[in-house]
Amino acid sequence: MAVRNMKKVVKSWALKSGMAAVLIYLLHVILGGLLWKEYSHLHEPISTLTASGAPNRSMLLLLTNLYGISALVFAVSFVIFESRKYNTLVLLGGISLILLHILSISYGFFPQDLPGAELSFKGRMHLLVTIFIVPVTILTPFLIGFGLKNIKGWNTFGRFSLICGLLILVFGGVTGFFFAKQLPYFGLVERLNIGTLQIWTFIFSYKLVKSNDDKG
Repeated sequence: MAVRNMKKVVKSWALKSGMAAVLIYLLHVILGGLLWKEYSHLHEPISTLTASGAPNRSMLLLLTNLYGISALVFAVSFVIFESRKYNTLVLLGGISLILLHILSISYGFFPQDLPGAELSFKGRMHLLVTIFIVPVTILTPFLIGFGLKNIKGWNTFGRFSLICGLLILVFGGVTGFFFAKQLPYFGLVERLNIGTLQIWTFIFSYKLVKSNDDKG
């Protein structure tokens, strides 16, 4: 009985780590902007806050690493405890979610170069990681959405997940266009893209926790 209760507690906290990850990510963005007075949320990418040579990089990198670990714990716990209750698409979506956050953690090893700086090896690797992470980010909510949309109790979230996937696809394309053309307000369109993913993650984590609590 004690072992069963311990497993239940571990599962509950692991699934809650998705919500915790989003709050940590939000804290790093807000705190980074407050500490760096010249930084513009409207025009600059979020990754500039932890770029090579950025002020407060060490402190903010601690937060982004904590975010990555929390999000990865959530993704792994979803695959272990939840995904096999549903269908293959949901399982594949869970595996895609794990891959997404492994790639996200790798950003800590390959920081972006500051704007105007010469492109370094780590800067090139940062761009390469981005190339891989974009399709995975788009694919994950689509897989989970299509997998859940016809399952009782998950229909609404399934449709919500598909809408988020579509928004990430559109905002991701707009973000890429702004980056290629070096247009102003890049920071704004990037935040629409990343913000959609964070909202999806928070609600997904909350829904899983509530579903398990309701079952007792």
